[in-house]
Formats: sequence, structure tokens, C-alpha cells
Amino acid sequence: MNKAESLYRLLADNAMHLVCLHDLSMTFQYVSPSIKALTGFTPEQLIGKKPMDFAHPEDIGKMITDFDDLVTNHQPNRNEYRYISSTGEYNWLETDAKIVFDNDVPIKIQTSTRDISKRKEAEFAVKKTLQQERKLNELRTNLVSTISHEFRTPLTTIRTSAELIEMYLESHNPRNEQQLKKQINRITDEIDRIVVLMNSVLTISKDDSGKTTFAPITFDFKALAIALVETSFSDNIKNQKVDLHYEGDQFLIFADKNLIEYALFNLLNNAFKYSENGRNIEMNLISNKSEICVEIIDFGIGIPEEDQPKLFNYFF
Repeated sequence: MNKAESLYRLLADNAMHLVCLHDLSMTFQYVSPSIKALTGFTPEQLIGKKPMDFAHPEDIGKMITDFDDLVTNHQPNRNEYRYISSTGEYNWLETDAKIVFDNDVPIKIQTSTRDISKRKEAEFAVKKTLQQERKLNELRTNLVSTISHEFRTPLTTIRTSAELIEMYLESHNPRNEQQLKKQINRITDEIDRIVVLMNSVLTISKDDSGKTTFAPITFDFKALAIALVETSFSDNIKNQKVDLHYEGDQFLIFADKNLIEYALFNLLNNAFKYSENGRNIEMNLISNKSEICVEIIDFGIGIPEEDQPKLFNYFF
């Protein structure tokens, strides 16, 4: 044994990790004493054998492929395998393997191995938790979708009944016609509000489950904003309007038009909802060569500082 090899074995004998030397067929030639703490075996029980003799049956194929790749390409690799211990239990071990050369000729394989059982247990626990969470999310999504769809039938019936009552009032002209129409309008407005809320729930539910339809096209953002304001916010019960201002001349974007319109509608709708002093809502569109900035300004009471961290919670 030469001086270099003696020094190597001295270091390996005192290493915390398992250090081994193999011939090019992966037969153990040297095994550090740390094998005892790692697997319960002694170095002598491994000499002359191969790692495959101790590997989990499901890992043997991958182990052979990894070592063949190491010998063929001479590139160090790191892999995880399950090894049996002296008690018959399997532990997860992580092994770094590399070729040892002598004058550019491969002569041995050196491996360094450590126990990663606790890390793998944590990974499995996280994976199991994620699977359970995924199942719960899927159940919630299906439940929300079913409930939302089931609500539409009675809501449609209620709205139809309200409209029929309104037609009846117009033909009979009762003394309290205006008060009755006011209450009917309240019923239909609340139905519309519930439908909007259900659509919001369905949109979020689809997004959570990865089922949101995304169909991007090129379209004019300014034209979309103008059309949305004219169709949805030109006749406001508070006589408020949207003051639309824009800067720049490039408003073509590549996005999902329906999703952009939905987001813009909600921002404007909230602005109207919380502006109590009768001032108009301001919407500024500012474009340059690379981006479009959208500003929607209302004149409500604002959001208390303590509530601002909750802004992106659902339905907050």
C-alpha cells in the first residue's frame, strides 16, 4: 500500500459518511467503518460484494443504469437508493460516485454515501399532504360548481315571477304602483348581484383547479375599455360615470380578451360600489412601446392600513 493510499484510508476510516472504493464492476474493495452506523453491517460483510446485493429490488435496475452511465461517460453522478440494513429494514441513502484515474486510465470507482431517510420521510409527508390538499380542492371546486349551477334555476324562476308581477301592475295601475315597482326592481337587482357573485366564485374555482380557459388573441385594449364603459357603466343609478383618459397610441395586446374584460369589469364595478360621494370614476390608460398601464381611481374612504395585507384574500 503506497503512502497516498494509506492517507486516503486514514481519512476514510475517520469520515462520518460512508466512503467506499470499488473496481470497475462495482465490487466493494474498501468500505469505511462508518458502514456499521449506517446499515449495521461491518466492512468485511461487504468486501467482494456489490451495492446491488443490498439494494431494494425496485431500485436495482436504476442503480445498474446509473453505474453503467458512470463507467461509460466518466461523469460524476449523485443518486438516491434504498439499502437494506442488518435488521432487514430499508433506509434511503444518497451516493456520490466518480471514476478514479491513473494516468488518464480509469482504474476504480469511489463513492461517498450518507443517510437521507429523514429527508425522504419529510418529502413523502409533503407529497401526501399536497395530494390530500389537491383532493380537497377538487372536491370543493366540484361542490362550488354544482351549487352555483343549482342556484341558477330558482333564481331564474324568481326573476321571471318578478317580471310577471311588474307586467300585471302595468295593466292594473294600483295606487301603490311605484312602491311595488321599487321593490320588484330591488328583487331583480339582488338577483343580478347574486349571479355576478356566483360567476366570480366559478371563475376562482376554475382557476384553483387549473381549468380556466386561456385563449389569447391580439386585440385593442383601449377599444375594449371604451366598449365596456359604454355597455356596463353608462347608466349608473348614482349618475356617476367613468372619465376615461388615455396617453399614447399603441394599445394592441396579446391576451385572453374575456379574462381581461372580466378583470376590468370587476375593478370598475368595485370603484362604483365604494365611491359614495357622487364623483365620477377615473380610468387612465397609458401606453408606451413595451407596456400598458391601467389606473382606476375612485373616491371612496380607502382601505384601512391594517386591512391592506388581506387585499388578495378571496372575497375580502
